[in-house]
Amino acid sequence: MKLALASWVRPEGLARRELVLGSTEGESWEVTLDEASAEAAWRVLHLMDGRRTLMGVATEARLSLARVSWVARELYQRAVLVQTGGLRVDALTYYEHLRSLAGIARRRWGTSPLSPRCSWTEEVSRRLAVGYLLESHHLAAAVSAHREAVVAAQAAERMKVLLGAGLSRESSRLMGLKRVLLGAGLTEEELERAVPLASMRALIEHLRWLGTEDALSYSACMGVGLRDPDEGDGGDLREWMEPFADSGPLSASEQARIRQRLITCCRLTMAHHRELTGFYGPEEGPRVFSGE
Repeated sequence: MKLALASWVRPEGLARRELVLGSTEGESWEVTLDEASAEAAWRVLHLMDGRRTLMGVATEARLSLARVSWVARELYQRAVLVQTGGLRVDALTYYEHLRSLAGIARRRWGTSPLSPRCSWTEEVSRRLAVGYLLESHHLAAAVSAHREAVVAAQAAERMKVLLGAGLSRESSRLMGLKRVLLGAGLTEEELERAVPLASMRALIEHLRWLGTEDALSYSACMGVGLRDPDEGDGGDLREWMEPFADSGPLSASEQARIRQRLITCCRLTMAHHRELTGFYGPEEGPRVFSGE
């Protein structure tokens, strides 16, 4: 495998022996490594030029191939390194790489004021908060339409059970969101009349299509694309990692397909955040979006 430093790694950070991946509003974010990884990383990073193989890097750095492979894998998973050789990649390793890429992309595009990281630190209007919950209700209500197809496509019974269990969780989540919305003052009639914003409809359609056409890209979108970069490894993340763990190595074309469909998902979520704040952000306006 041939690896190179990603274009977003800041050269001024490297001069300070820091892995700075970018900045938002003057605040930089960086990758931190444990002492053992850092010691090896600084011995090999300047050799990761996209032309040398890992064996070549190990020879020049006078390190074992196993040690170079270990640190290269960690840096690749954290999107410090990108592959240039177009070779097959372990699917679960690629999933972790995608998680890091999505986090970098969202930080660059900007997060929603109602993302898990921001919702507890920034004041939002009651109308915007209710609108966010209402859009979450629409998303949860549509889950069965695409998840059932993914469950049916699984060859292993274990995966059918694992992914099928998520349907029960989403059903409970849907009922919980409805209780919260009614408690916030919306009526049953308003909930019946409400429809998703156009960007939410586009996101739901993207997931429905992937659910029937591309189960692995669907898992990437559900496990990575719909989550904030600072959101921890909570309850249902395992079910979206497992399809990758069960998959064989991914070819370059498979990697490109999954990455592009995940990028589409991420762009749709950010478009939805913008439309959400545009419609529900003002203090005055309809309590629900009805498409009229």
